Amino acid sequence: MDKNQNMNNGQQTYGDQQYNQNTWTPQEQHGPVSDIFCYLLLIIMPLREIISMISSSSIFKSMTYDSIMDGSYMNIMYSGKYVVFSLLSYALLAAFIIFVVIDIVKINKQNYKILGLILFAIFLKPGYYVWRAHLLKRKMAFPIVYTVFYSLLIIAEIGFSMMQAFGLVMNMM
Repeated sequence: MDKNQNMNNGQQTYGDQQYNQNTWTPQEQHGPVSDIFCYLLLIIMPLREIISMISSSSIFKSMTYDSIMDGSYMNIMYSGKYVVFSLLSYALLAAFIIFVVIDIVKINKQNYKILGLILFAIFLKPGYYVWRAHLLKRKMAFPIVYTVFYSLLIIAEIGFSMMQAFGLVMNMM
């Protein structure tokens, strides 16, 4: 039994040869990352939610009992205003996907680990900016405030849509 095992009640310590292989590994070098695509994402994400609220509002307003029974509410869905909002929403979705991919590729080229960014971009969009700031070791105050406001916007959009849907059901009864 060596002296380290005597000092730790028989347990090996991290200073032993078993854990210390005497190999030096340098810390990964990270280069600078451009924020232009991130700033574009900060504009696109809430804009898409606002456009979604506006377009769903026009649909819910056009739906009454009579318009559903005679099918005239479909005229609103094919009107120019709704089509423009739908196309704009799809264009913003495509821009979001393109800019997220470009942003992640730029971060990956600077030797950062990107798995968390990919998961946030797919499953938890509001947290993408906070995780990006954490990954790049940037100040966290603005990303946290932005994420809170963006999350509140999403909650407001869901509440607004539910209120409109419940109002539609109540008007039909």
